[in-house]
Amino acid sequence: MNKLRLYGIWSIIITVMFFILISSAIGAEKEPIKIGVIVSITGEAAEMGIENKRTIDVAVDLLNAKGGIKGYPVKAIVLDGQSKPAVFATKAHRLLEAFKVVGAIGGNDISYATAAGEVFQDAKTPFLDIGGTTATIPLVGDYMFMSPIPDNDQGRAVAKYIYEKFGYDTVAIFKDVGSAYGTKLTEYIIHFLKGFTGKENPVPLVLSYNTGDSDYLAQLTRLKANISKLGIQAIILPTWPQDAPKIAKQARELAINLPLVGTDGVDTSALTEVGGDAVEGMIFSTHFSASQPGLTGFAKEFVEEYIKKEGEEPGAFGTMGYDAFMILAETISLVIEQEGEEWWDNASLADKRIVIKDGLLKVKTTWTTQPINFVSEGWPKRGLVWKVIKDGAQNFYDFQTYESYTPEGIETFPFM
Repeated sequence: MNKLRLYGIWSIIITVMFFILISSAIGAEKEPIKIGVIVSITGEAAEMGIENKRTIDVAVDLLNAKGGIKGYPVKAIVLDGQSKPAVFATKAHRLLEAFKVVGAIGGNDISYATAAGEVFQDAKTPFLDIGGTTATIPLVGDYMFMSPIPDNDQGRAVAKYIYEKFGYDTVAIFKDVGSAYGTKLTEYIIHFLKGFTGKENPVPLVLSYNTGDSDYLAQLTRLKANISKLGIQAIILPTWPQDAPKIAKQARELAINLPLVGTDGVDTSALTEVGGDAVEGMIFSTHFSASQPGLTGFAKEFVEEYIKKEGEEPGAFGTMGYDAFMILAETISLVIEQEGEEWWDNASLADKRIVIKDGLLKVKTTWTTQPINFVSEGWPKRGLVWKVIKDGAQNFYDFQTYESYTPEGIETFPFM
């Protein structure tokens, strides 16, 4: 056999072996774990939805850089809900039928979360709400979960904090009768203030308005006339982002200098951009601060990567996307660890979805911005962050653990 022919044979053998090795490597690659995401990239809720997508993108990058979930690459299938409940429902069907996701997250508001959640509930697929805070959301069914603090818990935390920290036992509150958020959160705060203060009427002045109003002169004139008479110590603003700064500015123009206390709805850049000096010193409750103590290792990396990528810190509501995604990811990791990779590789999609749902009720996360677990079906157990406006910027102020704001002896207010 001449050398040329021998060389040719060896070339063929090497080529065949190369393709066998490549084929084996491809075959050995684990199937990606697909998690669905429906947020509003367009429409009135786009500001929140776009930030949700950004935080989720960082979550996926961090997970895959660490080898994915138990060696399985992670893929987020992100669809635009267009700020329309009907579109959220349609996109939920698409995630289930076209993309075969094992679970999903999304929402931005109760109407969007519920529209998508009902579809996932019917398909027995876990779905985590990331923006709606109405306490009734998990009542959609046993496959529906929440990432943010529900309004009943926030109302309890706010009432306890302002009474014990500042001694406020007589306050005025602006009630947005045009939104379920403003209406219910007002009721929760009043209920729990009664419990913590022991007073029959700790909120003697409830000032009603509608979402997006521009003129608050009548309400503020009434407030100013009753501050001394009723002993009002502070103004509580459980409002949407566009309303709190306008109320604050008009109050200061009328020389009403009472302390301002907001809730998570005010936690956007509009608070300082619109409110200016009028909101200086204002405190408000929320879900996340990049500078809060006790951030998990994963969360610190998340903040660093987000700043590197976007040039700014992640916001509280955008970060709910990261938290929900990581809750689901850590639950899947727990499932694979307990059931085994062989089971995961061979189980039906329906079985995986059921086991993940059951796992959500057991997991105590460490990959999120703070430890989170579900105290009962669908409702999260998580701490509450307080921020303060100082020198025109939002700064971390304080932190309430879940245990600290849920003491025994204070009756839980009915969800409905």
